[in-house]
Amino acid sequence: MRSVVSQVSGPSRRPLLALLLYLAPLLLMEGCCYAAPSGPESDSCSTLVQSRFFGFFLSSSAFPSMPCSWTLQNPDPRRYTIFLKVTKPTEHCVPSQLRTFQYESFLETTRTYLGMESFDEVVKLCDASASVAFLEAGKQFLQMRKGLPRAGKTTKDGDGDFKTEYLVVGKRNPSMAACQMLCQWLEDCLASSTSSRPCGIMQTPCTCWEPPPLLSKGDSCYHNGVYLENCLPSMKESGRNAEINGE
Repeated sequence: MRSVVSQVSGPSRRPLLALLLYLAPLLLMEGCCYAAPSGPESDSCSTLVQSRFFGFFLSSSAFPSMPCSWTLQNPDPRRYTIFLKVTKPTEHCVPSQLRTFQYESFLETTRTYLGMESFDEVVKLCDASASVAFLEAGKQFLQMRKGLPRAGKTTKDGDGDFKTEYLVVGKRNPSMAACQMLCQWLEDCLASSTSSRPCGIMQTPCTCWEPPPLLSKGDSCYHNGVYLENCLPSMKESGRNAEINGE
C-alpha cells in the first residue's frame, strides 16, 4: 500500500509533506497531555469541593489514576480559613509525587496560577519522622495534585496511600464542634513541631488554652479543652458547688 505522500507528485508534494511533519508532533503531544490536570478542575481526573466545611478523603479514592487533582474552595477568604491534616503513608512513598499549594485563582487562557504558594515543605509527605502534617491556608483554593513519578521511580497500585482531613473555620464566632477539633489539631501539631519541621498552623480563631477565671475542667462550660463564651454553669452544677462550699 502506497503512502499518501507518494501519491502526490510535482510541486504540491513538498507542502503536503511539510504539513504532515508539522501536524504529527501536535497530534502526539495532544495524546500525551490530554490527561494532565488543568487548574482548579480537570476534564480527566479531578475533584472540586465546594460549600463543605469539614470532611476527609483517602488518596486511593481521590487519586485513582495519575495525574489527578483535589481542590477545596474557600467560600470566602475574608471570613473563613482552611485547616488541613494529612496522615502520611507508612511505606512506599514516592518523593515529589504529590504537590500541595494554595492560590487565589487560575487563568485558563494563560494557564497561570495567581497568588500561588507551595506547602510542600510543610507537608513533607515522605518524611517519616512525623506521621502527621498540619497546615493553614487562607486563599481562595487549596489544591493537592498527584503527578507521575520521576524517571526511574515506580509505584504499585495502592502504595503510598494517605488520609487527608479538612476544616473550614469561621474567623469570627467559630462553632464549638470546629473549635474542639481544631484545638486538638493544634495541640498535636505543636507536640510534633521541631526547628526543621515547624507547625503548619499559625493561628486559630478558637480559644484553646486561655481559660477564663473561676472555671475548671469540672464546669459544664468546659468541653474537650474548649471554654464556651458567654456560658453560665448549669443549675445542677451550681447546687453541687454550693454543697461543697458548705452553703
